[in-house]
Amino acid sequence: MIKVNEYFEGNVKSLGLNNSQGNYTVGVLLKGTYEFSTSTKEWMTLTSGNWDLELPGEEKKSYAIWESCEIPSGIVFKVYVNEDSSYLCRYE
Repeated sequence: MIKVNEYFEGNVKSLGLNNSQGNYTVGVLLKGTYEFSTSTKEWMTLTSGNWDLELPGEEKKSYAIWESCEIPSGIVFKVYVNEDSSYLCRYE
């Protein structure tokens, strides 16, 4: 089953899949700043576009295309989307 998610008045959308390799979402984000919370550990990978991520207690960091960021469970973090972007997210 494919799970459809929509956030921030439709500016962030994703499709979710859970299979034998794990739990994943692929999605798109329109330019803007978004704050997300986590309930599990995640790995976010930028697949196109340009963004910066800011984890609690850390400075904002830019990521290259296909670069991943490990995001701990139980935090709130910010994504600064500098141009419309796409991503892959794996959940643990």
